[in-house]
Amino acid sequence: MCFELLGFDIMLDSECQPSLLEVNLSPSFMTDSPLDDEIKSKLMRDLFKLLGMSVQNKKELQRKNAE
Repeated sequence: MCFELLGFDIMLDSECQPSLLEVNLSPSFMTDSPLDDEIKSKLMRDLFKLLGMSVQNKKELQRKNAE
């Protein structure tokens, strides 16, 4: 499996209409505030969920490899 995570920077105007500012090939996952941490944590959780990865899947794989 192969994937790439892109970072889209958007700006909302006074009427909440989005404008694309840039697309980042290597977005930063540094967090500067509690809100930033919350957003990026949820992003990573959702990404792993889409990939079918979970703690339970990891434990099952480890158990199968140990047999």
